[in-house]
Amino acid sequence: MMLNHTMTQYHVNRGLKVFGEQGEAAVLAELQQLHVQDVIEPMCAHELSEADCADALPYLIFLKQKQTGIKKGLGCADVGSSAYT
Repeated sequence: MMLNHTMTQYHVNRGLKVFGEQGEAAVLAELQQLHVQDVIEPMCAHELSEADCADALPYLIFLKQKQTGIKKGLGCADVGSSAYT
């Protein structure tokens, strides 16, 4: 017999409510990884021009609990909502 087990993943706002401090740690770990690997550079929104804001890709973060119980942050750029499509 084969068992299929699906794990729910939550958008970051809902995930933080569900997982609390462990969810917050997972989000920080995901963002820290992006920063350390020079993938993104944090910038203040008020310092960006309108063109820069229009060109910026939204970054989505989801949280899930793995079968081992570890909370994991998963991030991706939302290219479907940008001018690059």
